[in-house]
Amino acid sequence: MTESGSPARPRVSLVSLTVLLLGVVLLVASIRQAGASSILDSIRSVGLWLAVVVLLGAARMAVRARAWTICSRAEHPEGLPFGAAFGAVLAADALGNLTPLGLLASEPTKIMLARRHVSTAVSLSSVAVENGFYTASVLAMLLGGVWVLLQRAHVPPVIEQMGEAIVGASAIAGLLAFWMFRTRPALLSRAGHVLARLIGRPGSAATFDALERSVYDVVLWPASRLAKVLAWEGVFHALAVLEVWLILRVMPGGGATSVPEAFLMETTGRFITVAFKFVPYRLGIDELGSGSVAQLIGLGSSSGVALALVRRVRILLLNAVGIILLARDRATLNDR
Repeated sequence: MTESGSPARPRVSLVSLTVLLLGVVLLVASIRQAGASSILDSIRSVGLWLAVVVLLGAARMAVRARAWTICSRAEHPEGLPFGAAFGAVLAADALGNLTPLGLLASEPTKIMLARRHVSTAVSLSSVAVENGFYTASVLAMLLGGVWVLLQRAHVPPVIEQMGEAIVGASAIAGLLAFWMFRTRPALLSRAGHVLARLIGRPGSAATFDALERSVYDVVLWPASRLAKVLAWEGVFHALAVLEVWLILRVMPGGGATSVPEAFLMETTGRFITVAFKFVPYRLGIDELGSGSVAQLIGLGSSSGVALALVRRVRILLLNAVGIILLARDRATLNDR
């Protein structure tokens, strides 16, 4: 109960229910606008290729797990085992998609599961650093998508404005990162000390100090380690573009789908994921955005909506594996 006498849990549930209902409304509207029969034909055409799509999705999870293990070696000689990292990524992605908490659920899950193999400091710093590399790669992906989109004729003014906003935000983020790595301001450690005092655990402040040093020390890494992490993050996006290209190619009328078009569709999906991570599974939003961009570049809105639905099936299947792994992990703890 809260101080006002009303329970807090129903309010959270009401917010979740509202978001879910809005997502359903957007989903239905997107399907009706694109044409249910056309979307169904497109989904059916994928057929057994869905297995390849799921494998590509799993490969993307494995690639990020590999990048994470390399980041962990900066603080631990052997680093985090790949199998443990892969399982943690699958479980964390499931929780991040299932709940409105998004990254606030997925990243702590990675840290919690990694603590079985490395220290809390190593798990925390490696997750933070890998997320930094991933964020940089996403910004590069978005900038590339904006460039490809603006090369096409008849781009609506609102799309141009969105592209300019992404370019501006990326420039600001780049300048901020340059300033931080050059001056090494003690922002995180100061916040950590304040938080430690508030929760009555002054000893935990040292963890934030170590985390901040780990982030800033990335610029001191060997060039080979930096190149490996950046390469794996790049492979993650390349596999995503390949997945989109494959799905669109097997759909009716999609035989001429080009790689730039697949790249643009993936960029749209990545932007939606970043902007609406708080919406469970981005229900309705994925379909609306994908259908709109597909219509804009001449692929047809039905292909875009079908693409989003097929990818959602892939996400659900992999998330089911992640939930099973998480449940097994908790069962193992209970048995001890």
